[in-house]
Parts: sequence; C-alpha cells; structure tokens
Amino acid sequence: MTMNKGTLAAIAVGIGVIAAGLFALINDFAATEADQQLARWRDRLKIVADSRAMDTSSWLNRHLGVVEQLSRDASLQLYSSLALSGDPETVDAQRSFIFSLLSAVAERQGFHEQRPLDTVAANITRPQRAGLAVVIADGPPVAVTSGMPPLDGPHLPHSDDKTPFIRLGPRLSDGTPLAIFAAPLSAAEGMMDTHANTAWIIGARPLDGAFLDTLVQPGALSRSAETYLVRVDAEGRAQALTPLAGGGRPEAWRIDPAALFAATTPNAIAQQADYAGKQVLVTGRQLSAPVDWTLVRTIAAEEALADARAKRQGLTVTLSLAALAALILLVLAWRHGVSIRLRQAYETQAALKAEAEALSHFLETVSDSQPTAIAVLNADRKITFANEGMARLTQQSVASLKDQTVDGVFPQDAASLLKAGVDSARAGEKAILTVRPDAPPAAAPAADGGDGPADRDHRQRVMRARLVPMRTETGHGTSALLVMEDISDLVAARDRSEALLRQMITALTQIIDARDPWSKHHSARVAEVSVAIARELRFNTTMVEATRIAGLLVNLGKIFVPRAILTKQSPLSGDELQLVRASMRKAASLLDGLHFDGPVSAALAQLGARWDGSGEPALKGADIEPVARVLAVANAFVAMVSARAHRAGLGFDTAMEHLQDDAGGRFEKRAVVALANILENKTGRQRWAGFALPPEDDGTIPAS
Repeated sequence: MTMNKGTLAAIAVGIGVIAAGLFALINDFAATEADQQLARWRDRLKIVADSRAMDTSSWLNRHLGVVEQLSRDASLQLYSSLALSGDPETVDAQRSFIFSLLSAVAERQGFHEQRPLDTVAANITRPQRAGLAVVIADGPPVAVTSGMPPLDGPHLPHSDDKTPFIRLGPRLSDGTPLAIFAAPLSAAEGMMDTHANTAWIIGARPLDGAFLDTLVQPGALSRSAETYLVRVDAEGRAQALTPLAGGGRPEAWRIDPAALFAATTPNAIAQQADYAGKQVLVTGRQLSAPVDWTLVRTIAAEEALADARAKRQGLTVTLSLAALAALILLVLAWRHGVSIRLRQAYETQAALKAEAEALSHFLETVSDSQPTAIAVLNADRKITFANEGMARLTQQSVASLKDQTVDGVFPQDAASLLKAGVDSARAGEKAILTVRPDAPPAAAPAADGGDGPADRDHRQRVMRARLVPMRTETGHGTSALLVMEDISDLVAARDRSEALLRQMITALTQIIDARDPWSKHHSARVAEVSVAIARELRFNTTMVEATRIAGLLVNLGKIFVPRAILTKQSPLSGDELQLVRASMRKAASLLDGLHFDGPVSAALAQLGARWDGSGEPALKGADIEPVARVLAVANAFVAMVSARAHRAGLGFDTAMEHLQDDAGGRFEKRAVVALANILENKTGRQRWAGFALPPEDDGTIPAS
C-alpha cells in the first residue's frame, strides 16, 4: 500500500506549517531580544545624559557660587557703596585693594586662565579670556582683573536684573563662547538708600577646557556618541554652544531636529535627524543651573541598531538550525511510524473487503425480493450495491450499475437531488425526496385527450426516494442507503384532484359573479392583482397559490345577498351595506370543511380586519394573515377602479390615493407600496387598463 499524492501533499503542508510556525516563533523571540538590546542602549543613553547634565550644571553652579560669595564680601560692599556715592578720591584709594582681592579670587577659583605668559617675567599684555569685575548696572565697570575680556551692554547687568544669573557673553576671537556669571552686591549698611542703580560682581569664563570635560562620559566606548549644549529660538532653530563632532560653526543657527526634540521634550528618547542629517537616538536634559540651555546626548542609530540586528540575526540562525534539526528528527520518526501503519492498513483493508463482500451478499439476497429499488452509495456518490428493482428502474444490469455515480444513472435534475440527499445521509440525517428518474419525453398526447394507457406510457414516473445513513459494523465510514418507490399513480391522482378543485372553484366563481353582472369579472381580477402583489412581496409558491384561490373566492358570500341589492344602481342603504359585509364573513364558514395547502379560509375570514386593529375581526398588524393583507388591498383596488351599477370606475390614480391615505390604518403599507410599484414600473396600468370598462351589454344588466 502506498500513499496517494493527496496524502503526501497534506503531510508536506503540515510539515511546512509546523516549520513556518517555528520560524515565526524564532523570529518573534529574536525580535524581542533585539528590542531588549535596543532598550539597553536607551537606558545607557539616559544614564549618560543624566550624568553629564549633573556635571555640567555643577560646573556652572560652582562658578556662579563663587560670584555670589564675593557679592557678600563686606569690603566689596563698602567699595561699591563708595563708588555709587561719587567720591573719586576714596574710590581710587580702595581700587588697588579691590583689584588684588578680585585677582586672588580669580586665580584661585578659575576666573584666571593660566597661560605660558604667566611664567614670563615681562610686561606683556595678557589675552583677555577670563576675569572678575565690579560693575554698576547700566554703567561702566569700576574694578576689573587683568584678564577680563571687554563686555558690552547686552552682556552686562541691567537695572531690571535683580537676582544672580548666568548669561552668554560675546564669543572670543577663536570662536569660544564666553559665560558671564553675575550676582548683585549687597549695599553697605546706610550707604545706598539714595541710589537707584545696583553694583554687581560679574565673572567671565570661556566654555572650554574643564567645562568641555564635563560633557565627556568617562569610560564611554561608543564610536558615534556625542554630547553638546544648545539653545533653541522661537522659530525652532538651534545654536550649538559647544563644538560639534560633525564640524561647522557652533555659533550658527541651524536646523537640528534632534536638538529641537531634546529641548522641547526633555527626558524623552526618539530617533531623529541631527544637525548633519544623520539618524540618531537622542535625549535631552534641562540643566539645573539658571540657564536656558539644553544638554543633547545622541548616538548614531546605525551603531545602536547594529548590535540589535546582529543579535537578532545570530539568534535567528542558531534557533533556526535547532528547529531544522528537530524537524528532521520528527520526519524520521514519522517515516518509521508510517511503515508500521502501512502494514496495519493492509490488514484492515483485507478485513474491510471481506466485510463488504459479506454485506453485499446479504443485501442481494434480501433486497432482490423487495418491490422497491434499493442501492447503496458511498461518499463519492458511487453505487456500491444495487438490487434487481434498481436495475429495472434504470433499465441497466446490476453489474453495470456498480461503481457508477448517480450522474451517470439518472437525469441531471434527479441526480442533483440525490447527491444532496447522500450528503445529508452521510451527515447523519435522513432525507426524503421526490424525484423523476426519467428524461422528459417528447410530446405524445393521447388520441382521446384523456389519461388512458397512451398517456401513462409517455408520462414521467415520479419516485419517492428515502436516503438514510448506513454505518458498517466496524465503523469504517458512512454510506447512504437509497430506497426508491414509484408513486406516479399517487401523484397523478393528486394532480387530478387539484385540477378538479381548480375547476370547481372557477365554476363556483362564475356562478357567484353571474348574480351581479356589474362585478362579473371581479373575482378573477382580484385573484390576478393579489397574485401580482404576492409575488412582488416574494411569497413562496404555496402562499401565492393560496392568494390566487382566496382571490377567486372573495365574492363567495354574495350568495347570501339578494340579487336586487347586488344590481341596485343607487347607493346602498346602511342596512344593505351591513348585509353585504356580513355576507363576507359568512363566506369563510362555507370553506371550513375544505382542505387547502395555504391559509385560504383564514384569509377570507380576516378580510374585514384592519391593520390598525379597528376592523372585524379585531386583529392588528402582523397578527393578520399575510394573504388577508394582500387580498384586502387587491379587493379594494379592483372595486374602486371597476365600474359599478351606481358609479363609473374611479381610475388608477384616484384609487391609489385612497389606498395610500388608508395605508397604515386600514391596509398594510407594504402591500400598498407593492401595488404602486407594479402599476408604475411593471406594466400594471397596461395590463389592467380594461378594469375600468363597464360589463358587456349582454342583457344581464337591468335598465336604469
């Protein structure tokens, strides 16, 4: 026994699905690990940014603290008071002392830049890069150390300044930015009550050397990491305050999305383009010093993501190889199991064959004695067994029927029904069908027009087919048992009975309509309009036929109404109208003993019901039979558009206006809308144009 292509394909698909699932899990795991690696980069970026922001802020606050401490020095406070008092001699006398004090503090606290010139005993001008000074707000300096760079108005304290500050000064000749540290001098007691201006201690310090060292992270191994300070203007441009690794003029205002993100969203991390257009991971920190600068820490996205990608690829390859090895072992184990199952399958097949032969012999013996046609069909709808009755039915031999499908034995319509029945039987459900096992014959009517032997020879046989599930004793698979019984005579008898009923209804309708010449076609017209509405509302076949019969019998109650009232050419009195309405209710009672497939009697009994519940019987809305709702609209429509003894037909438009006015009250809206659609869009006006014509002058209409 070998496996067919379908089985092999299914196995291959299964292995493929397992492999795909494993690789998907491996990829997800590797992606998770890569994300964790990237998260570690983000954590390191945050730690470094926090550390550098703390060191940079500490450097700035330390230098501001030196200036603030000087502002509290009593000697400086006295000197500033004298300078403000305008006593030149006293100020000059104190100037050398103040200069010495400021110079000593400058050298000790970093406001004196150590240069090679300091070791040369010569009177050479010192470069002006750092120093301390005492200045008057909005005025000139009154004491300055030798290295103090020149400062202009915008960088000096103003009268509006009240508290210590750090401010960017002018850039030095080499482009290094200068930081200005300032603190107001407290006035000596009793000396400054009359002066509006305030004296300030200011210190100038270039942002290089030790300051730039605060931006360097000790032990950092990243090749592309960079830390720099920026400030951002209202237009979203950034100005670097420290040198940039990518070069360029630091003082220039430029587009730097990374710096803008860091300044506007401090402490957050994102991937942005930096000042050179390179994609970086960036985070920013606001400094704790009193400045509007932002510390920006970046690392090239390529470097940060390279480790994550490398780890992801490594994990993917390693785990994929492991999964592939596991799949190979699984396939080898499966192949070993297949060889065992093949041997078992041979044994099972032999047992099934013996069982099938025994079952076939039993069925042949039992079923050949039955008058019905019997067959067994498998899941492929092939005949595995047939008795002599089935052979006679299909006009084939028993041997030739075996292994044929129902498509090869029966006409297309019958085969389609039987295939659906086989599927139901295999699903465990019984099926009872009515099929015609013969192809439609050529027209060959009997010579006498009756249902004689010639008719029966050419008439299609009608069979009742029963399909029931049939499971073998071992439980291997489910077949369908097909039993077909000839019910042609029963169907023919039923057809004759229905034809007779239709003829009787037609004759009864003609007798009733003959009593009222003005409505001699009323019943047939009501039936025609009712059927059109029913089909428009998608009634099923049984309900449409019930609607037609009820329409034909709508005037049945007129047998209780005197002919004089029916042919009266003047309006009916109240009692006469009451008599006509009562006759409609009596009509339904005449049909109580007759059986119809649909709700004919109920529809006639409910003809007087109104949709809003105010009619008789007192039914409302959906409680009224659908046939009765349609019949009420059709009856009223035909009555209005037809000529009567006391008036001419109202016309389609007038009749529809009345119906639409009563829609939702007397009539169901859907039925009225359906009738309107037939009139306007489905040739209703053309078909029913003759309704408005008066009856033919055949002598049955009394003279007026």
